[in-house]
Amino acid sequence: MEIIILETDKQPQNNQEPTGEPRTRKRSSLNNNEDRISTLPNVLLHHILSFVDAVQVVQTCVLSKRWMNVWKSHPYLDFNFETFSSLINSDYYDDEVNNFTDFIYHVLVRRHNLKAVKISLDILRDTRCSLVESLIYYAVKHHVEEISINTAHWDMPIVLPRCFFDCESLRSLKLKVDGGIALPKSLGLQSLKTLHLGGARNFDGKIFSSCPNLENLKIEDICLNTIENFNIHALNLKSLEILNWRYSRIMRGCKVMLFAPKLTSFKFDGNTPLFWSEVNLTSLDDVNVVLQRYHHSHNYPFYVVEDEYISEEDETEQGLGLNLIKMLHQFCSAKSLTLSMNIIEILSEVPDALDKHPSPFSNLKYLKLKTDHKDVTLPAHVLNYFLRSSSFLKAQTHEAVKLFEGSSFHYQTHVNVFQVPRYSFGACNLHFNRSWLDPYSIQQYHIRCSFSR
Repeated sequence: MEIIILETDKQPQNNQEPTGEPRTRKRSSLNNNEDRISTLPNVLLHHILSFVDAVQVVQTCVLSKRWMNVWKSHPYLDFNFETFSSLINSDYYDDEVNNFTDFIYHVLVRRHNLKAVKISLDILRDTRCSLVESLIYYAVKHHVEEISINTAHWDMPIVLPRCFFDCESLRSLKLKVDGGIALPKSLGLQSLKTLHLGGARNFDGKIFSSCPNLENLKIEDICLNTIENFNIHALNLKSLEILNWRYSRIMRGCKVMLFAPKLTSFKFDGNTPLFWSEVNLTSLDDVNVVLQRYHHSHNYPFYVVEDEYISEEDETEQGLGLNLIKMLHQFCSAKSLTLSMNIIEILSEVPDALDKHPSPFSNLKYLKLKTDHKDVTLPAHVLNYFLRSSSFLKAQTHEAVKLFEGSSFHYQTHVNVFQVPRYSFGACNLHFNRSWLDPYSIQQYHIRCSFSR
């Protein structure tokens, strides 16, 4: 490798100082202390200030007369409690919260009656319902395009004001409330494209069908302990994330109906598999599934189809593996599949179920494994489960070898381990060539992927 060093401050030969006006002009400009930022139009100033908190935006009023009223027309209102509390000296938590609430009201009252683009509230403490309602009222009145509320309210679920459902300008909505949100049967937000719900309680999901332009949906920490059927019907949905799907918060036997013909990306993270009632995922390309197995215990109940006999001692592991397989089968059109190593471990414990339920991934091109460990082992019967069904894994040999470029890779037919060199990333990407690595010839082998994070 050749290293080239460019010297930009090299002195002229013979120590002669260059002559002419450019250097004089440069020094004059440096000593002028000209305030170029203040001369910018408000549109550019607002864009610059959109990257900082509302407290810091308001503080600019003391800079000069030019800045005195800039904050009053600022269309991005980001109220962050952590930033606010770091600027005041108070020994009492209640004083900080009350002062923060008063600050928000003062900003809303003194701000010019102009359109707002985004309103954000971030306070992970118990918050007054009236504050959330006031922000939503203000957002609707000023035709806001994006609302983000991340807070907590433990007394009772926060109820959204009725005027909120008439907001035609809203395109992005984040509602994440520790303690719960009480949702109506219909949202009716016609322009909404991105929705992030956290902490919602006991809703059947039919609200999603009332948002005809919804493209991105994230659901996390929801409680469905009284819901038997959870419906996601979104004709234009492209990306779906279901996070922190917890067994303790989901009704036993709760089934998910997912109708999203344009869905291309799906991500799931939970401690129990999803149970499907009806699924339409014909356009799905990318799937990412993480199962937090450490939540499971031998007393953990799993659902097993009646006609499949499972011995009492194997009921826990076999039930989990079978339900996991049934969940994965609904992603049959996926081209890229990312799995946590917990899933590989679970599948490795149910070889009979893998044989009885063949892999449906006929379009699979990439299998990616996520792990926190430096050394992982991929059992051959699990690898074969994915390889047998995919004709697209017949990549060219040299493309597969790219994974091992720069290191030695040995394929030895007389040993039971394939060694993959160490890497500097935290996920192992498996790109296999069936002609190069015949799945039927490695029944007795394991694949070992050793890498450093």
